[in-house]
Amino acid sequence: MKRILLVIAASTLLISPFALGQKPKSTDGQQKLVKVASINGAAAVREFQQNVQILQSERQAIVDLKNQLDKETNPKKKRELQARLDAGMKKLEENNTLMAKTYGFSLARNYTMEIDSASIYMAVSDEEAAKVEQAAKEQAAKARK
Repeated sequence: MKRILLVIAASTLLISPFALGQKPKSTDGQQKLVKVASINGAAAVREFQQNVQILQSERQAIVDLKNQLDKETNPKKKRELQARLDAGMKKLEENNTLMAKTYGFSLARNYTMEIDSASIYMAVSDEEAAKVEQAAKEQAAKARK
């Protein structure tokens, strides 16, 4: 079976003011998107996505701790949960601040990521690679005419 690998070369992180509860500025009712950051290279895109997942996981852990704290009746366990919640909130705020400085990204906002370019690679045999290269040369020659 052939494997196909999609590599995202660059992406643009956009923010929608309408998603933040603000009214769109266009008269036709469409949202306006504002470019926040460009992330170049597949590794950088993967790193950004991983960092977002970490933030979202931290936020979910905070929500879970808060729910546990609200249900807990034992004062000792309540203090322990509160300490964990406070530490988690501090870490989440630090990481969110770092993401805002690095990418203009904050958990308080909604984003849309657009792919500017992508490279698609497929694992093939030497024979198949030669056929693909030949077809590309022929297509380029036709385009020049």
